[in-house]
Amino acid sequence: MIIISPAKNLNILPEKASLKLSEPFFVNDTNSLVSKLKKLKFDNLKKLMKISDSLTELNLQRFQDFNSNDNVFKPAGFLFSGDTFNGLSIRSLSKDMLSSAQHRLRILSGLYGLLRPLDLIQPYRLEMGTKIEPILGVSLPDFWKEKITSCLNNDLFKSKSKFLFNLSSQEYFESVDKNNLNADIINFDFKIFRDNKLKAPGMMIKKYRGIMAKFIITNKIVELEKLKTFNEAGFKFDSYDEFNNKLLFISK
Repeated sequence: MIIISPAKNLNILPEKASLKLSEPFFVNDTNSLVSKLKKLKFDNLKKLMKISDSLTELNLQRFQDFNSNDNVFKPAGFLFSGDTFNGLSIRSLSKDMLSSAQHRLRILSGLYGLLRPLDLIQPYRLEMGTKIEPILGVSLPDFWKEKITSCLNNDLFKSKSKFLFNLSSQEYFESVDKNNLNADIINFDFKIFRDNKLKAPGMMIKKYRGIMAKFIITNKIVELEKLKTFNEAGFKFDSYDEFNNKLLFISK
């Protein structure tokens, strides 16, 4: 099983998916969150999300339009369009690989909890790190943690997976209860070798995570040793940190 983070950038243009679409796992919880968020006034939403006036207007409208008949509904893997999803390039996957992604890939979400690529969702913005406690009573990671972990354990059991390949950000991974997950968590790091130093790739790490997720899906990888054959975007396997269960890939 693989987990990734969602994206703030969305592609709302209509398009057809070639496989049967699915309903998100936690629709009732999502609707409960939306019912609270749509009551917020402009200034409160802007302060909560720390966004510009124009983005505040957009997201106010999104919450008001939620579940309306004329709203945009689109599969999660096609709606999200940030760097991780550019790396994943889901539109390039064959029908068989899309089916595999539906079974193996999960997207952590502040509003939906946990998503499959073909779950039909609506445009939204709600980052997992949003300080929503005054409205919800708990943080978003705490709101979702038990539900997400239980769902992941169910997926891990059904797929007979020994590993959870964590390609999400730390902010989103906070919504997973690591101590109660029935699999070994495998983490990934990407570094660039420049001027005789290893440097973090900045925001580009999101794209590399997406590329790795696609590599795992298309090559049907289920074992650690096979991950070491990764050789894309200039990156190659360097070392494995057993203490942190982390694979390091370096671009020179």
